[in-house]
Amino acid sequence: MIEIVTVSAPELETYLNDLDKDMAAVRQQLGVEIKSYGHILRIALNTLQPESFDNLLDRVTINMELENALEFAGGYTMEYLGNSNPKQDLTNIITYLKTNQPKLSTLISFIEENAENVLVITDINDIDFLERSGDISNQEFITVSELKRLNSIRKTLVFYSFNGSRDFDFIYHLPADQITLVLYEQESQLYRRQVQRRKTLLEEEITNSDREQICGIKYIPVPDLPVNISQSIEKIVSKIDTYNSRSYNDYREETDSLLDEMEEKIIYKLTFDNNESTYLDSNESVFDEIGDLIKTYRVKIGDKIRIYPREEFAENLYSVAIETEPDLFGKVEEHSKFWKTAINAMRTEYGSDILYEKLKQKGLKVLAPTVESYGKGYRKFPMFNSDLRAIMELYYTNKEYKNLEVFIQGLLKSKTTYNSTMRVLGRGLRQEIRAFLKEKQVGEILEHRKFTVASLNEFVSQYMPLLTVVSKEIYNEQEELIRLIEKIEL
Repeated sequence: MIEIVTVSAPELETYLNDLDKDMAAVRQQLGVEIKSYGHILRIALNTLQPESFDNLLDRVTINMELENALEFAGGYTMEYLGNSNPKQDLTNIITYLKTNQPKLSTLISFIEENAENVLVITDINDIDFLERSGDISNQEFITVSELKRLNSIRKTLVFYSFNGSRDFDFIYHLPADQITLVLYEQESQLYRRQVQRRKTLLEEEITNSDREQICGIKYIPVPDLPVNISQSIEKIVSKIDTYNSRSYNDYREETDSLLDEMEEKIIYKLTFDNNESTYLDSNESVFDEIGDLIKTYRVKIGDKIRIYPREEFAENLYSVAIETEPDLFGKVEEHSKFWKTAINAMRTEYGSDILYEKLKQKGLKVLAPTVESYGKGYRKFPMFNSDLRAIMELYYTNKEYKNLEVFIQGLLKSKTTYNSTMRVLGRGLRQEIRAFLKEKQVGEILEHRKFTVASLNEFVSQYMPLLTVVSKEIYNEQEELIRLIEKIEL
C-alpha cells in the first residue's frame, strides 16, 4: 500500500504558476528554454536544510542563463521583462520554502507520530542533519543504495521526493507492505499521473474482447481525475526519466547531482590559520573536526576542516573504474582520445588564436588559456558540454559526417559516464575516509589502492591536515574563475 502525506504549502502553487507563466513568455519571446531553472527548482523541492536553500539562492543570483539569452536575442536587459521575471519567481519560491520549511516540518511530524514503525529513505546529504534534529535524532535513516541491500523490509518506508516513471517503477516493486510519500501537492500530481498510466495499461488488458467473452462480464473503465502538473517541474522530471541507470542512481543518492549539469558554479575562497588559501566548489564535500562530511557552503568562519585530497586520488579512482568496467570505459577512452585528436588537428590547421575565435563563434565558453590546454593534459573531456559541441561542429565544418548530432550525443554520453562514475567513486572514497577518520577502518577502495592504517595516518597528516577557517568569500574574479574551476574539477 502506498500512502501520500501532503505537505501544506498554500503559496507554493501561486509562485509556481508565476514561474510557469513567465518561463512560457520567455520561451515565446526569446525562443529559448532556461534549462538550469528546472534543475534548481527540483533541488529546492527536495531540500530540507536552511543552508541548502541559501546555496540555491546564491546559485540563482550568479546564474546568467536568462541574462545571456536576453543579450543574444537583441541586447535586452532584465528590465525588458518587467514584472514577468522568472528569475525573481524562482527566488520567491526558494525564499518561501526556506522561510517556512513546510516539507521538513511535515516529515518530522510524521516521523514523531510513527517513530517505531518507519524507515526513512533520505538524501545522503541530509542524514547527519536529520540525525541531529531533536526528537527524531534516534530514528533510522538510510540511503537508496542501502535500501537496495536489504533482504527484508518490515517497517513503513518513507520517501520525501518523487519523480516520474522511474521512481514509480522503483517504489512499486519494493518488497514492502507500506510506503509513505511525504510530498508537496505538485509532486503528488506526478505520482497520480503514474497511477493513471498504470491503470490505463491494466484497462487495455481487462477490456480485451476475449476476456469479456470468457468471463461474461463487461469492464466499465473508471474515469481519471484531472491531474495538474507545473510545466517547470514536468520538464525536469521528464529529463530525469531519460537518465541512464548510473546517472539516475546518482540522483537518487544525491539530489544536488543535478548541479553537475549546470555550467555556472559558485567557488568559495577559504583562507586558513596557516595563511594558506584554497578554492572549493560550493557543493564540494569536506570533513569537519569529527570526521563527518559537510558541503563547503555550510562551512563557517571558525570551523576546523580537512579538505579531500582530490589531486592525489583522481588517477587512482579512474584506474579503479577501468578495472571494474573495462568495456564501458573502453568507449569512454575512445571518445576521449577522439576530441583531443580533433582539437590538436585544428590547432595545427588554424593556429591557436584563430582556433579560439572560431570556437567562440560556435559557442565555446572557456577562456583562451584553457583552450590552449585542451588536448594536451590530464582532462578526459572539455570542461563544458558547449565546448565539446563547439569542437565537434568546427571540426566537421568542411567534412561530411552523417548523423553528426547522434555522434555528438554519444560523446556527451561518454562525458557524463566519466563524470558520474568519478563522482560515485569519489563519494565512496570520501565515505571510506570518513570511516577511517572516525573509526580507523580501512575500506575496500582504500585497501584496493594498498593503503594500511599506518600509511593512511601518514597520508591524512600530510595531505589532509586539520585547518581552521579564518575567512570565506565567494570568488568572482571572472578572468581567473574558469581556470580555477578547471583545477577544481580534476
